[in-house]
Amino acid sequence: MPANWTPNGDQALAPSYEYADEHPAASGPPRAKICLACSHGGHLTEMHQLAEAFAGHDTFYFCYDAHTTRPLLNAYLVPNMARNPIEFVRNLGRLFRIFRKERPDLVVSTGAEIAIPVGLVAKLFRVPMIYVECGAQVTQPSLTGRLMYWLADGFYVQWPELIHAYGPRALFRGSLIDENRPFKGDRSAESRMNVTLVQPAQSHGFSSDQPPMGLGYVASALEQVGCAVRLIDANVEKLTPKAVANILMQQSPDIVCFTVTTPLVPSALDTVRDLRHRIETPPVFVAGGPHATVLPEELLVEDGFDYVVRGEGEDTVAELAEGLLAAPNETTANIEDIAGVSWRRGSAICHNPDRALCHDVDSLPWPDWSIFPLTKYSSLARRNDFCLPIMTTRGCPYACTFCYKGIYGQKVRLRSPESVVDEWQFLIERYGAKEIAVIDDVFTIKAERAIAVCDLLVARGLDRIPWSTTNGIRVNNVAPKLMHALKRAGCYRVYFGAESGVQRVIDDLNKKISLDQVRDAVRMAREAGLEVGLYFMLGNVGETETDMKATVAFCLELDPDYAQFTIATPYPGTEMYRQIEEGGEFLFDSWEDLASYGNLAFTMGDLTPEGVGRMYRQALRRFYFRPKYVLRQGCQSFTWTGLKHRIKATRLLAKMALPRGRQ
Repeated sequence: MPANWTPNGDQALAPSYEYADEHPAASGPPRAKICLACSHGGHLTEMHQLAEAFAGHDTFYFCYDAHTTRPLLNAYLVPNMARNPIEFVRNLGRLFRIFRKERPDLVVSTGAEIAIPVGLVAKLFRVPMIYVECGAQVTQPSLTGRLMYWLADGFYVQWPELIHAYGPRALFRGSLIDENRPFKGDRSAESRMNVTLVQPAQSHGFSSDQPPMGLGYVASALEQVGCAVRLIDANVEKLTPKAVANILMQQSPDIVCFTVTTPLVPSALDTVRDLRHRIETPPVFVAGGPHATVLPEELLVEDGFDYVVRGEGEDTVAELAEGLLAAPNETTANIEDIAGVSWRRGSAICHNPDRALCHDVDSLPWPDWSIFPLTKYSSLARRNDFCLPIMTTRGCPYACTFCYKGIYGQKVRLRSPESVVDEWQFLIERYGAKEIAVIDDVFTIKAERAIAVCDLLVARGLDRIPWSTTNGIRVNNVAPKLMHALKRAGCYRVYFGAESGVQRVIDDLNKKISLDQVRDAVRMAREAGLEVGLYFMLGNVGETETDMKATVAFCLELDPDYAQFTIATPYPGTEMYRQIEEGGEFLFDSWEDLASYGNLAFTMGDLTPEGVGRMYRQALRRFYFRPKYVLRQGCQSFTWTGLKHRIKATRLLAKMALPRGRQ
């Protein structure tokens, strides 16, 4: 936990005037007082680019309280109000008091949603306001931008395409990001590496509905060694590889780090190749993630990535950045000593020894969520839109054939209950999280520790915030005492990985559970008052149509509150992939095809894409379109968010469940 963290945002309402004391007003025309309103992360970076425009005037900031804003002078720092109507109202009151005290002559904002209450109070005080749309918005207007278009007196965009998207009041005068202007920070421009982290977008299929936690951990590790970090989540921003390349050209970072799962390989390589062809001296390109770990050679092609980080990436990426800073023109002398790196030396590919796993997981810095567009993430399977993930363990001791363990390994490493709940509280009080998603593979592998986490949540009053075990907990790690502890601590739904309704198929998957254990786990969760979600896979190696029908029947027997059916996908590095290599045939032309829901990517034995696809759609229809299920959903208490999610889910289910040609 940051040493200077205070949960009460009002404590930050007294700004420092050291800057004014050290720089008295010069003689000449009267100085204007300007209010600079922006959130943290990239919006703050863009505000820094306007610094020269404010020279000779008095300024003060109105920002969210975050580690990137605390070094600011003359700053009012307030709690994050994203999707938090109570904080929105409180911030209106704070702004009213601030405007009465400061009497600004002008307001300038680079977003994001913090601009809205500032704009309203500026109108009340008749203070003119200029709004600059975020540079990440290339072709599509943001929600804040749509509101500020009518609220601001001057409205500027950083891409000419947005002029047509917004209307005649939008003005384009170029971009705020100047490649010759350094990032602001504690270290000098000469001793800082500017790093941009990239989550590529899938070209088809369904994208992730939660922020990429791995990049959050990498961001914190880089910041600890003095790097200035920005992030582009092309998934949630719906950016094409070309649009990502355009933004990177504007930012002109020293290093660009991509997280690469198997379906994202083509998108990541397209972006890198585009930049290499357009920039005379391109940045250093680094890839990490599951696919990069198992098949680094695919990414280290001649016009591809310079370095691949294998396994846990926090320390490796930080050491790589420090090595490149120390000897940017003689990188080989540094890179050879960094464990966990694969890299190109001319035409040869070199693989450094693996990096040992981090055993003291309590020592890892928490993910830096301040650089993420947090208000844009949403999941139909959760109660609230603003949900943040947390990981309380690393590693999984099991060896299911469909699962890849190359990043965190099979050795389980547990965070202490105090460390977990400290971060949990930080997510709620610093970022305003309305829900928490525990994304561990084995959250309950040690029941005593899981119960201790729950007890501490209750002791700190955090049980008021709903949460769920999103990645699922194993049915052989369930007991009544544990389920009641989860419910008491605010958990509303537990997910179990049942996978199949046929014991032979479960055994072939090396799942190490029984159908009776699944039944018992569902029963114990329900007796504790928890909702139940179940995960099933169809089209497993060795499975028949009769087996798949038995799986659907098993799901209907258990009657969970939520069921997710997926089609078995053979990712590189898994035992399933090896089995198909030896006895089957892959049917995909590109790695991105593995992101397509409803399609079998291989043939083996009796399995065919047509038969499995038909069973997949039938499973969705039989479970979700039952009158009993529809009535139960209709009788549940509705919130606006819940109603919105149900409408979206119905449309999505219709698209997935209807026979092809009738969608």
